[in-house]
Amino acid sequence: MATVSYPDLLPLPQRADQNLTQDTGWLTTQPAVGPAIFTPITTDIKATWTLQWIFTLQQAERFKSWLRSPTYCDRGRNWFQMPIDLGDTQGVQLQTLHFVNMPVQTSKNGNVVTWTATVISNGIDDITEDYDDWIVGAQLNHGYWLDLLVTEIIPEKT
Repeated sequence: MATVSYPDLLPLPQRADQNLTQDTGWLTTQPAVGPAIFTPITTDIKATWTLQWIFTLQQAERFKSWLRSPTYCDRGRNWFQMPIDLGDTQGVQLQTLHFVNMPVQTSKNGNVVTWTATVISNGIDDITEDYDDWIVGAQLNHGYWLDLLVTEIIPEKT
């Protein structure tokens, strides 16, 4: 199936309403006696977001057409790429998503239309992932981690 782009002319989901959950990659066993046992089962962790969009009437019409059209989401069947906030200092980052179920128009109040949906991603694309050890180990008040990477860490690797 095709992967389509979210329309540039539409607003992104409301940041306050982007609830992220991820799979658990281990199995927890609670024996009758002794400590809990944690068994790794996968590193293939999917992510799920519950999203809410707030549109004008014209934007809602464009969203509805994008959702239905065989050229784009094909009634929600196609994967799509949309920038989404990962809840860090990087702001929105492009993710490949699929609707878990059809989006729902949850309200229409005058010229304001609200849609909600749950989307899934087969893993999170995060530009910071390659630098986790540097970000975690950076001293407090050292400044923004990207400054450290660009001025000190990356030049040492080249």
